[in-house]
Amino acid sequence: MKPHYPIHYRAAELPSYNANTLRAMLSLRITEKEIKSLGVGQLLVKMEAAPCNPSDIAFMQGGYNVVKALPAVPGFEGCGIVADVGEGVDSEWIGKRVSLFIQGNEDGSWAEYVVSTSEQLIPAAKELSAEQASMFFVNPFTAWGLMEMVAAHGASCFVINAAGSRLSEYLLALAKENGVAVIGIVRKEQTAAALANKSFAGLLVSTDNDFAAKLSDLIAKYNPTIFLDAVAGEQTGMIAGLMPFNSKIVVYGGLSGKEISGINSLQLIFKKLTITGFDLNAWFANTDDKRKMLAAEHLSALIAEKKVQNPVSITVALDALVQGLRHYLGSMSEGKMLIRF
Repeated sequence: MKPHYPIHYRAAELPSYNANTLRAMLSLRITEKEIKSLGVGQLLVKMEAAPCNPSDIAFMQGGYNVVKALPAVPGFEGCGIVADVGEGVDSEWIGKRVSLFIQGNEDGSWAEYVVSTSEQLIPAAKELSAEQASMFFVNPFTAWGLMEMVAAHGASCFVINAAGSRLSEYLLALAKENGVAVIGIVRKEQTAAALANKSFAGLLVSTDNDFAAKLSDLIAKYNPTIFLDAVAGEQTGMIAGLMPFNSKIVVYGGLSGKEISGINSLQLIFKKLTITGFDLNAWFANTDDKRKMLAAEHLSALIAEKKVQNPVSITVALDALVQGLRHYLGSMSEGKMLIRF
């Protein structure tokens, strides 16, 4: 049944950016918004669920590459049912469950309704629950794009930090399928213990006194020529110094909150070290629809076959958003915070 306009709905709104994570969270307010009509090429999605990712936290801090006019609704991904379409959009979209990815200047997914375009949506596989479909863009497709870079570089092994993350789990599954070895790095002993049964070629704790020596031994054994870096800061330079000839560092996150440091210029000149970044927005912009759908089918199968798990540590309603964010920040390795609408 076609919805009646104007549609009034509730959303979380960020009034201003704040580098202090707690203050940024506490500033979120639940407000009522209005959709008067749909424009040409637009779709209306009635949201079911939306997660919080590290990129959402960075956005609220004003430290992400996406900067919206404020106040704005945060949330880069989610899942919902298409409720209506505007002029120029196939009506067959109506009633479909979709995963969405929004990183433009428009409002994000932490809202009861989202106005989107077909380029920002992928029909959710029927095997996926709303919870799994809501987390289908950021981690899965980042992992896919990074594995494309590993393959293009011809690497038979790669190093990854933040190895306890959900994204790392996708990477590990994709690497196993492609016969690529993975050296993982985590920050805590308990995280390493939880990952002990995973298929890492080696798993190290970065806070150990002999971390560098152990990593050097693993690099000598497996010859990884790509380092996938989610942390940045001093660790990037330290690991770069141990990497073999013709290695590549791909930075896709900055969990340390620090600038990359410690890169030796002689490595760039004589060891042919290269440093680049991975931007999921750019990947989507430069990838044709056929490749996207092939990736989506493969990633959906990984989830449906339980080769990758997407645990949720806490589920909250909009009114309990700040409570959920506090929990998520204190236990990110346990799983996502999910907003249900």
